[in-house]
Amino acid sequence: MASRSSLVVNARVHLSGSRGRSAVITNNVEYVATREGADKSATVDDLRRSELAERMGIVGYYAERPGSTALFDQNGAVQLRTARRELEKADGAIATVVLSVRRDEASELDLACKEDWQRFCRLNLTSALAEAMGIPESSVRWVAAEHENHPNSKHVHVIAWSSDGSFDSLMARNRLDRARNALTDAALAPALAAEYEARDLARSRAVDAVRHIPAVEIGVTLPADGRISYAHLRRWHPDVAKAVDVAIAEAASRHPEIKGTSAAYGKSVERCAGLKGLEGVARDRYVNDAMRELRARQGNALLRVIAPDRATVPEMEPIRSARPNDGPATERKRMKPLVGEVRACVAGKDLERAREAVRKRRPIPKRCLRSCPSYALSMAKVPVAASRAITKALAFATESPRSKKDPSDEVGQKAERALARALAAAASAAVRGDTAGIVLDPAKTIVKGMIL
Repeated sequence: MASRSSLVVNARVHLSGSRGRSAVITNNVEYVATREGADKSATVDDLRRSELAERMGIVGYYAERPGSTALFDQNGAVQLRTARRELEKADGAIATVVLSVRRDEASELDLACKEDWQRFCRLNLTSALAEAMGIPESSVRWVAAEHENHPNSKHVHVIAWSSDGSFDSLMARNRLDRARNALTDAALAPALAAEYEARDLARSRAVDAVRHIPAVEIGVTLPADGRISYAHLRRWHPDVAKAVDVAIAEAASRHPEIKGTSAAYGKSVERCAGLKGLEGVARDRYVNDAMRELRARQGNALLRVIAPDRATVPEMEPIRSARPNDGPATERKRMKPLVGEVRACVAGKDLERAREAVRKRRPIPKRCLRSCPSYALSMAKVPVAASRAITKALAFATESPRSKKDPSDEVGQKAERALARALAAAASAAVRGDTAGIVLDPAKTIVKGMIL
């Protein structure tokens, strides 16, 4: 069964100028690629990548078809002479890494064949090597080959270096440990997902076992009123919640299925903690939280046995506050289409008159709005009310200026806003039907600056 020790990562660094580095280039890469047991089979992914390269016209990328070489990298199959040529040109140190798993655990970890190892390496190896080597992922280069020559394990040999020579030192212990943990987490992901399913199934069986306890065996007295849930009782009636826990424990001594399913759930939780690599306080907290959740679920199941017809208080749905009808944000949203109408419809001369009025702090003439559709429609519906609203809006448009000297662009923006407020006031008067007894549909909206 898979555990944190299932994936073994051995790494060695050969510094530049060392005898070992030269041996990697002359002998080790050939050993990795050609030794008996090196899997040269063409995987589905290799064939797909090769076909894509040919379609894109990448000349010389695949001088040999997949199936003639055991070496592969991030992009596809690699020839031995290509790998050796890149290593000869590389500067800095070279790292040799061996990743291995026990043969009887390979299927559980989805590392049972060459294609599985290619998928695993291409997803996780570059980032792990970058962490261990202390260089950016963009500088990491590696080639690998999967070997089947060992009777007890499946393993892959990796040769890694940096494209720019930035890796030229030994790997720091803490960096190498983080890289090992990252690779182990990735390798154990399938086993952890399977264990999560087993844990959830064991929890469901433990709760179902409590549901089958005969009601006559339970001697718990519930409060006369109030919510019926284990969490509610723990907060407001702790003595009753404790009585529920005691009743479940006593039932477990009489019914072996309750004890067995609860124990199975506890073992599954412990295994999940082990696969996640939790230790010490973190592991204890994880296990205790899981067992506390099981007790709450079993407590709720027992309460349903005691009082099957006792309805729980429905949870109140959160009440959303209504959108404000006024305020700066609402005002800006309401005025935006009207400002657009002013910019689109007010002629140059009229807009200049409005700017001149704002500049001299005089009321803006109403004739500046005559080309706006909203103005024409409002005047047609309720001319008196619309005229009064426009006059009032334009009269107060230039009062209380923020500063005595406004730049020309601010004057223009202020004139546009003043005209837009006048249109808004006229539209409001038209919708209300002020002074004319006209009642319009309140659902009228402004689309592209026009009242429809």
